[in-house]
Amino acid sequence: MSTTWTQPAQTLITGAGTGWEGIWSLTYAAGFGALNLAMSVPLGVGVSISYAAMDFRDAQDELEWARPNLRASGDAVRLGVLRAPQDIAEARTILDQLADAALNRAAALAEVEQELADQAALSRVMARLITARAKVTGRWA
Repeated sequence: MSTTWTQPAQTLITGAGTGWEGIWSLTYAAGFGALNLAMSVPLGVGVSISYAAMDFRDAQDELEWARPNLRASGDAVRLGVLRAPQDIAEARTILDQLADAALNRAAALAEVEQELADQAALSRVMARLITARAKVTGRWA
């Protein structure tokens, strides 16, 4: 089974750059995907997914604070609406993959950034991506 998200998400995961723009694009897609998923699941689950969307948005804000031009230069990919209830499990997996890709890129970038402010911003981004990922996958306690 494959959701309508599968192809654009995989293209983004493999094609997004390894720098700030790539991290922003992955985070942007995950945030909107989480909002769409939250509207497709039962209320109790939707609340947790909505909180994940807020975490993705907080990570996006941190990226934009550190690099104000990201909104204009990053690829803004929206995954769309989920069409069938059976797509929910796969949608969670796709959001997990987007978050993982963004997290890996942020960690790699933090290792080479010279400026302390950039390292701090990436640390805050990673913290938000970790919590969003846990909420999306249901591993949040």
